[in-house]
Amino acid sequence: MTVQNLKKRPLSRYLKDFKHTQTHCAHCAKLLDRITLTHRGEIVSKTAIAQLDTLIDEHSWQIERPSWAALCRFCGDLYCKEQDHYFDIIGFKEYLFEQTEMSHGTIREYVVRLRRLGNYLSSQNVPRPSSPAAYLDDSFDAWLPPTSTNNYRIALRKYGQFQTLNQNITAHYQENKSTSDIY
Repeated sequence: MTVQNLKKRPLSRYLKDFKHTQTHCAHCAKLLDRITLTHRGEIVSKTAIAQLDTLIDEHSWQIERPSWAALCRFCGDLYCKEQDHYFDIIGFKEYLFEQTEMSHGTIREYVVRLRRLGNYLSSQNVPRPSSPAAYLDDSFDAWLPPTSTNNYRIALRKYGQFQTLNQNITAHYQENKSTSDIY
């Protein structure tokens, strides 16, 4: 009885093949033109991929493959890079995708504006508003950066809609909770 030799290839070769077979972002399902490759939630650069010369066989690749994901550049930035927590950027992005008819480009613009504003407000030690309505009125006017204030106001109003919807969903859920042990 002979032992069958399994063909081994460098991990980098499997990853290059993997990248070429991915057509849609693993998070937002957008058609991929440029790709961000991630391993267990961490972005892996082209240079790092080229250096992955460990020889593995097909079976080992099938075990390893679920820990890799192909993301669009936008989702790679959102999910894999350090985020300021002034705003719920990921929740906001998901709201825009699921609850609006906006294009990917428009969603990206809103999210980028809000992220920049969050970074700015954090650096200025501006306290978070206590209610979703504060995002919809002029409460932030004194704190807005001197440039692009209209763009920031538009993003804040859209974020206020997201916060109001979240508050209404939470309130509705609390109202409809059963108070009987029977149900």
